[in-house]
Amino acid sequence: MSEDFINISRSLDTITLPQVAEKINVKDIDSAKKWLNDKGIRIHDFPKTKYVYQIEVDSEIDKPFVQLLRNKYPDKWKDHYRDVVKDIAVYNLTVKLLENEVSPIPRVKCSKINKKDQERYKKLLE
Repeated sequence: MSEDFINISRSLDTITLPQVAEKINVKDIDSAKKWLNDKGIRIHDFPKTKYVYQIEVDSEIDKPFVQLLRNKYPDKWKDHYRDVVKDIAVYNLTVKLLENEVSPIPRVKCSKINKKDQERYKKLLE
């Protein structure tokens, strides 16, 4: 029975730093460490090896694409991401992280103001 649980649960799989370097297409482990630190992913020590959780790496790899979806489809970005994501645990983590993140790109487009409002605005600035 415990074997079934191990086979089903993939969300806490770990990967080594050389595997991270391969996954993010960098040549050396130092570059992988820098990337992990920049992304805020904690590197864990185990005797004779260092590892990270795969779900955190996958989520960070997906984030730029998901941010593009979020900007292109502000109301349906989650649906579009759910359609293409490979792992539902990565989906859940990425969505939660992005919902708590302040977006530097405004989601509301500015509209032009009419002449009367422009005059009011100029008076306020005086």
